[in-house]
Amino acid sequence: MMAAARGHYDVYNLLVSEGADLSLTDVDNKDCLMLASEGGNMSIVKHLLSLKIFDINRQGGVFRQSAVMVAAVEGHDVVYNLLVSEGADLSLTDVDNMDCLMLACERGNMSIVKHLLSLKTFDINRQRSSNRQSAVMMAATSGHYDVYNLLVSEGADLSLTDVYNMDCLMLASEGGNMSIVKHLLSLKTFDINRQRSSDRQSVVMMAAARGHYDVYNLLVSEGADLSLTDKFNKACLMLACEGGNMSIVNHLLSLKTFDINRQGGFNRQSAVMMAAASGNYDVYNLLVSEGADLSLTDKFNKDCLMLACEGGNISIVEHLLSLKQLGQGQRGLEEYITFAEEWFNQKIMNLVRSSSSR
Repeated sequence: MMAAARGHYDVYNLLVSEGADLSLTDVDNKDCLMLASEGGNMSIVKHLLSLKIFDINRQGGVFRQSAVMVAAVEGHDVVYNLLVSEGADLSLTDVDNMDCLMLACERGNMSIVKHLLSLKTFDINRQRSSNRQSAVMMAATSGHYDVYNLLVSEGADLSLTDVYNMDCLMLASEGGNMSIVKHLLSLKTFDINRQRSSDRQSVVMMAAARGHYDVYNLLVSEGADLSLTDKFNKACLMLACEGGNMSIVNHLLSLKTFDINRQGGFNRQSAVMMAAASGNYDVYNLLVSEGADLSLTDKFNKDCLMLACEGGNISIVEHLLSLKQLGQGQRGLEEYITFAEEWFNQKIMNLVRSSSSR
């Protein structure tokens, strides 16, 4: 089963010749045919089908997917085509109410998507159960422009929103594909400053948080409001520091409209604290040069040195230790050593320990 799942034909063939039982199923009720469809080796799939002992439409695994659905998910178009030729049922849905078209669009395999659309049997605007996303929304999220473009040409509804009130523009901004974002903006039907319901982030905030500079820059040029804050009081500068894209951070600082020491998020951290926690040295260094206050502590009384130990960037830890004012008074260096130990970071633990002995 392991050999089938990984597409190791020679190993699979040897094990079969030694009497391996092909009728077994795993803890998730996956059989060898499902696993082989996942692995993508045509020779293994052909052999299993030739035995005529497998129900080709049997559904298993955590998501209750059939062999052809698994092939669509993994983008194995040759295996997919073989299963279709053997009579695989393409109308089945999984535990999340996803059909083969949705699964193929999420993974971006054009040949499978084209075949499924050609059948004219799928509702192109059908939405999955968990997050209420349609096929075109999944393509936008994953940044699959060719698939997105094909679905749009087939009449996909771009006005739908998901369970978090996210529209296609939001999903595309998260996905980071410029061509998709450009197309959606050209329609002039989206409110560029709309905020999703889950965390109240707008499209430009999402792009900043994920470090998609080109998308961020385009949204700014289209009038995106950079003064908005999310549900946790995080501003664009904070989100950009988390995302780690220097060009975005540089641009936001150049505006001179942000309080560099403002604290937000669930943990009440400032931009430099977030950069330290994320291990983004360049962003951290830039914020320090702009006068970021390194003495602040967050909601849990963590200071920048603790967060840097967590983030794991040696250069940030070295800089903070060099300032000498950290690790003194009520909070001794032993506390930082313990904290580094908790994060299993031997290099930082040794660095802090050596600093304490100077």
